[in-house]
Amino acid sequence: MATLLGKVKTLVSATLHSIVDQALQANSIDVFDEYIRQAQHSMQLLKEAMIDLGASIKTLKRKYDESANEAAKFDLEVDQLLKANKTTLARVTQDRLNRQTEIARTYQDQFQKQSATYQTLYDVISVLQSKVDTLYAERDQVAVLLQLVKTKKLAARSIKDVQAIADDKTRDIVENVKVQLDNADARLEVATSRLSDQIDAETSNVDLNAQLEARRAKLGLS
Repeated sequence: MATLLGKVKTLVSATLHSIVDQALQANSIDVFDEYIRQAQHSMQLLKEAMIDLGASIKTLKRKYDESANEAAKFDLEVDQLLKANKTTLARVTQDRLNRQTEIARTYQDQFQKQSATYQTLYDVISVLQSKVDTLYAERDQVAVLLQLVKTKKLAARSIKDVQAIADDKTRDIVENVKVQLDNADARLEVATSRLSDQIDAETSNVDLNAQLEARRAKLGLS
């Protein structure tokens, strides 16, 4: 999972302008298509992970509700026992209440963390899908620009270089592509920045969990 999240962060962080410029530098639409392919593959893996995570979240929520209800029952019993002047039983029940409250708190914490992870994965998929949709929409026009570069037999490091060698008709295509990329990048900028931080946090959690699992296995606690 950590490896997947690291790869996804790279895909999320890449601006649409940079992807188009890379395609122009390589003078090949393959760069364009490779990003789309990797993004689609990563989205599929994330969706599969979300199915398992969703099931886990439901289980944790059920266990939390059960534990919280049990704790509430013990809480009521303590009051009743004290009113009946049954101090010893009240002490025992209070101890059970404390333990059950801690169990409920643990389930609640796990439920909240996994719910946050689920939301992060959902947001990542939304951002990647938006980028893929924009790239698909601009693919044909970028292919035209690449063909122009090949025809002119010139090196283009960016879309600005293409604009400099284009005729009036092609300049319209360049401007349209730039506008669409600017709009999409601007729209996704805040979400992308936030997701990069969230992915870093999730990667750290995955690494820590993996280390703990390795220790459990070594200690024969698995």
